[in-house]
Amino acid sequence: MPWRGVHAWSLTGLLLALCGSPTNPFEVTVNGASSEVGYGGTVLLNCSTSCPEANATGGLETSLSKEWVGRGPGWLSVRLRNITEPLSDILCYFSCFGKREVVTFRVLAYELPSPQLAISNPNTSCNQVVTINCSSAPSWPPGLKLRLRSSRWPLQPWAEGAVHLELMAREEDDGAEFTCEAQLSVGNRTLRRSSATTTLHVTYQPQMDDGSCPPSQNWTEGQDETLRCGARGNPPPLLECTKDGEPFPAGVLRPVTRAHAGTYLCQATNPLGTTVRSITVWVQYHDPDLVLLVLLPVVVAVALVAARVGYGVYYRKKKIRQYRLQERQKQLEMQVLRSKQDRAPLNDVGAAP
Repeated sequence: MPWRGVHAWSLTGLLLALCGSPTNPFEVTVNGASSEVGYGGTVLLNCSTSCPEANATGGLETSLSKEWVGRGPGWLSVRLRNITEPLSDILCYFSCFGKREVVTFRVLAYELPSPQLAISNPNTSCNQVVTINCSSAPSWPPGLKLRLRSSRWPLQPWAEGAVHLELMAREEDDGAEFTCEAQLSVGNRTLRRSSATTTLHVTYQPQMDDGSCPPSQNWTEGQDETLRCGARGNPPPLLECTKDGEPFPAGVLRPVTRAHAGTYLCQATNPLGTTVRSITVWVQYHDPDLVLLVLLPVVVAVALVAARVGYGVYYRKKKIRQYRLQERQKQLEMQVLRSKQDRAPLNDVGAAP
């Protein structure tokens, strides 16, 4: 009988016998939070299949430390922890009707160290070319951006790849600070690191100009003045000023005499050279007028004589007035006395019996 032994067939086998295996291959997909993660980071993976078999089984193979989040028919979820391997391949597989499909998910673990800043000559001289490079290690992940930050120039935009700056060193560049910055976007995070700050030192020989060391200076006799002269340079120069071969320090306050008028020489020296500058000092003073010196005693003497004569005339007139007043007083007294004497006999006659 052709149907003998039918009871020994399973339902699945019967379906396969009647319908055959699926004509379309099934798919296995892996979805991860990110394929790039920082050193020691974590990634959550979800692996699933389109297999219609109800009991389709699957698994995940990796050398990384993993933690099962959950699993069920046609799916599984795993969390990979403490990822330190630079490059890891995670294998997700499912079996469907005896056929196995494998999908590889690659995880890149990176560490973002500080970018590299290099200055060709951090201790340079004026008018020398200096090259500044901001770069990263060749093994860094794609998408890394760099920029060069400086205390003397506007901040530049981010750029992919190394950043170069070439400049001609000037006096004002001395003390300029440079930093190399790196930026990497990972998922919804932005990581940034910076190199150590490097300072550019520019040396130059002594310099003096009309502003720091005026070539002509006016002083006034009797006032306190100072010889105004200064020099700039790197290293800082030593400044020495002399007059007639004798030291005359600049910046020292002193009372001015006519002897200070003349020419001064100021010399500034550092290891790169020497600069000399000449200064002329003019002293303003006022000599007394000789005519005034001669006429003043005469005028004083004449004034004294005139005062003496005037006083003598005044004194004589005063004495004369006093004398006349005294004489007039005597005359009045004599008149009064005579009047009294004239009235006395008359009084005597009227009183006789």
